[in-house]
Amino acid sequence: MNRKELAELAEKNWHLEDLYKALGQAKKNYKQTEKAESITSNDKDNLHGILARKKSSEIAIIYNKSYGQTKNELSDRLYKYIRILLKYGQDLDIESIDIPDRLAERGFKRDSAQQHRETDRVWWRITIELDNPDNLQLQAIVQRLGSALEKPLIVQKIEQGSTLLAFESDRREYDRIEELYRSGRLGELLKVTISDLSQITQDSMLIYVRQMYENIFGEGYQPVALILTRNQRNRSRSNQENRESIQRAKQIHLGANQSVNLAIQLTPQDEEIDIKIWIEPSGDAVYLPVGLQIKVLDEFKAPVPQLQQQTGSTDNAIEIPFSVEPGERFSVKLLLEDASVTETF
Repeated sequence: MNRKELAELAEKNWHLEDLYKALGQAKKNYKQTEKAESITSNDKDNLHGILARKKSSEIAIIYNKSYGQTKNELSDRLYKYIRILLKYGQDLDIESIDIPDRLAERGFKRDSAQQHRETDRVWWRITIELDNPDNLQLQAIVQRLGSALEKPLIVQKIEQGSTLLAFESDRREYDRIEELYRSGRLGELLKVTISDLSQITQDSMLIYVRQMYENIFGEGYQPVALILTRNQRNRSRSNQENRESIQRAKQIHLGANQSVNLAIQLTPQDEEIDIKIWIEPSGDAVYLPVGLQIKVLDEFKAPVPQLQQQTGSTDNAIEIPFSVEPGERFSVKLLLEDASVTETF
């Protein structure tokens, strides 16, 4: 989570201006001055971190400061104002209380009824220190995460590098994962090193793309990293570079122990949507089945002549790019001998 996301999360969930003013009054009382006071931009940044239940060490990392500097800023200023605002005595360790809960009790948190369904569903992401994992490793991690909640979770997006997995769940499920993360038990359960867990704001492109295309993909479609092998992902890396794109993949069974991986990428443009379809071998196969026909059908289920291909004996991947207008339906038809499968989008 970065500075902007913390600020957006605080703005979404809290009456920030009222809270800023109240802390400014507490600062005035602390300094015992008649002059009007307001908290500094640094105090506001630190407050956003506290409201997101971040530890002081985590706040320091987010704002690229030393732990000592952040600790001093909190203890010398913000914690003193919060103590006065909440009417706690000097003998109480302010870090021992649940500050967000106490501020919510004072009416500074937005009414959940005003936030519609946004408080019911939470977008969140987890960053694991596992560079370029294969699909079996990712599947195992997702399964363990689901086991911790005693329900399956669907990955909404996967990014490379320090692998980032994004999920949508209800608030209680996220709170359970956050509890495990803060106790250090989540890494043990997932058998990986976890460097961050955070919510994602509604303004994120990740949310935008998901909402735009949430009904396009049917049952069985998952992020490509859970279906394609590492080599296939590396070969198709150019298909995944646009951060505004969304990709999903599915294993397609064609009978007689034959199957292939069908991957779809959608990228919004100004007036149309760019589509890329690519077919990859599944399992341990090196090449696609010979004679496999791939046909793109228009919204009337008619084949588009220029969007058809057939595999030869040495094809290890097939890619078909095209564009559609927003809302325009299309299908992909795969034929191999007597087997025929049509996927509609």
